[in-house]
Amino acid sequence: MKKLELPLKRLIGIIVLFFAVTGSLYSFAAESFHDAVNNGEVKGEIKLWYQTNDIDTNGKDIFDSGNSIFDAGLSLGYITDNYKGFSAGVSFYAIDDLGAYDNIANNSIHGVDHSSTASWVGEAYLAYNRQNTLIKLGRQNIKSPLINSDGWAVFPNSFEAIYVENKDVPDTCIVASWVTEERTLKSDTFNDFVDGGLMIGASNKSLPNTELNGYYYHIRDTYDYDIDALYFDASVKVKAVDISAQYMYFNPDSGNTDETSAVGLKVSSKISKITLTGALSSVGKGTLNAARFSDSGIKTPLYTATICGDGDIAGATDTDSFKLSIGLSPVEKLTITGSYGYYDHGSATSARPDDESTSAELTLKYTGFENFTIFSAFIHSDHHGVGAWKGCTESDSLNTFRVWVSYKF
Repeated sequence: MKKLELPLKRLIGIIVLFFAVTGSLYSFAAESFHDAVNNGEVKGEIKLWYQTNDIDTNGKDIFDSGNSIFDAGLSLGYITDNYKGFSAGVSFYAIDDLGAYDNIANNSIHGVDHSSTASWVGEAYLAYNRQNTLIKLGRQNIKSPLINSDGWAVFPNSFEAIYVENKDVPDTCIVASWVTEERTLKSDTFNDFVDGGLMIGASNKSLPNTELNGYYYHIRDTYDYDIDALYFDASVKVKAVDISAQYMYFNPDSGNTDETSAVGLKVSSKISKITLTGALSSVGKGTLNAARFSDSGIKTPLYTATICGDGDIAGATDTDSFKLSIGLSPVEKLTITGSYGYYDHGSATSARPDDESTSAELTLKYTGFENFTIFSAFIHSDHHGVGAWKGCTESDSLNTFRVWVSYKF
């Protein structure tokens, strides 16, 4: 793994050019750079992440080091104070196994070699915020349905991008981004995000108890597809019931490819300390999964996704799904959730044709200690040899235990 990876000359050149164009370089550097840096904010996180499963390979079983994953992560970041709308941020990440190899775990969720400490710059950006407009330039985390920095592992996948956000329209946020590179979950460098990705989106909350979201994406991927994609969702709260609907569309404009569309519906209600949720989704036949473009399509925004039933299961083509879950908060800041997902794959699916996948999950999340988050999950999955949760043969189910602890400062 590379110890530190950042195209400094390119990043510095972009920052200097940005200041020069706006006519603010001299005043920023000469008048207030010292104060902006001194008044900034330090942030960081220490995270321990462990997972094991009962896949039976060469006599190995659950809690065997050969079946187990462990990473210890440290992040340190700094965000300068705002001066005339300008600020800058940087975040450094490091991961090590702390001697877990040949003891409790021989694997890393980020693909880090046990003999190395991996470190990299995950964020390094310049931001300009004036009135209702925000511009971010450089390495950063992005949140959107189909290009997203997912935080389920130790550290998120991040991007090199230009990001623009505007809130001039009342109750509306409009975003646009051009993404050039991504550091995926197991990559040791930032690499081309296909051949570039355009995102334009809007969120509106002008109607009472209602939120509307819409996104357009244009992606040119490594197979020379020009992909146009749409994502829409709408959420409304009616008394004690939350109702949400979503629609996705993928059109790879190339020979021998077919469009993929997907729809989802979710109904949720909280009664005292119990939350009940039911969701349905359907992914049509086509070439592309109904999954995110980022991080190799691991995740999907479909309502029926579970921890294990994700981009390659819930988002698989020609698949109908349902998910039921019940959440309980017996004490303050403790949430216990049980979920069951069922996925019916048709003959044209990208999963296993004419078969079904299931996942049953029990999760616990506690935030009662200041700055601490504790998460654990027990997962029973049966995916017939598909995806990361396949088990050792096509007929085996898989039991997985995951736990992580995070301290943010």
